Amino acid sequence: MASIMERIRLLARTEVSELREKYEDPEKAVKQAIADAMVTYASLKRDSTEVYEAEAQARSRVEQLAHEAERWHKVARKALAAGNEDDARLALSRRQDLLDRLKGPQELYDQAHKVADAFRKRLAELEDGINQLQAKMALINAKEVTVRATEAAGEVSSSSTGGAAESLRKQEERLDWDLAEAEGKVEAQRVAETDPFEELLAATQAASQQAPQATTHTDTDVDRALAALREQIKADQD
Repeated sequence: MASIMERIRLLARTEVSELREKYEDPEKAVKQAIADAMVTYASLKRDSTEVYEAEAQARSRVEQLAHEAERWHKVARKALAAGNEDDARLALSRRQDLLDRLKGPQELYDQAHKVADAFRKRLAELEDGINQLQAKMALINAKEVTVRATEAAGEVSSSSTGGAAESLRKQEERLDWDLAEAEGKVEAQRVAETDPFEELLAATQAASQQAPQATTHTDTDVDRALAALREQIKADQD
């Protein structure tokens, strides 16, 4: 069975004349697609609340650890500038602990962000699709009115073509404007190709369920950080 986005693309890209050939009631088919798209949108919107909350929590944890690591870096810099290398080394050791602890939450945030972005893209895609189908509906209605007006004009007898014909001509001009406007909306609202949302969601959820592996730093990590900080202080003094 075709997905809702496949139906939207099919209906939106098919000319009205072709829709009349394919569907007994094109207007009904488009209305049903709009209704189904709105149901899907509402369901996705509800699910997105939990996804966005998970993203926000993961981001908050990353920011908290990064802030603490930066704070210890400043402490180490201040201690080293004062000639207290032991305190600087201790501060850098605590900073490295935080950086090691940051790896797991950072990975979880990256996955949560991907899922949240996928939700945002799908919601935007559905919004565009609904707008495009509504424009298609206006186009169908405008063409239906044009057809009826043309049929009515053919029934006007030659003896009464004066005022009636002029009235019909003006009506057709107005309908032409409506039709052109509807066609412009359809052209302006092309639906982009669907992202592989389901695969991305499944993959990122599976990854987020994996427990992050603990990491430990060595004295070499602290030594490198201490040397880099010493060079930085020296460069600032030059």
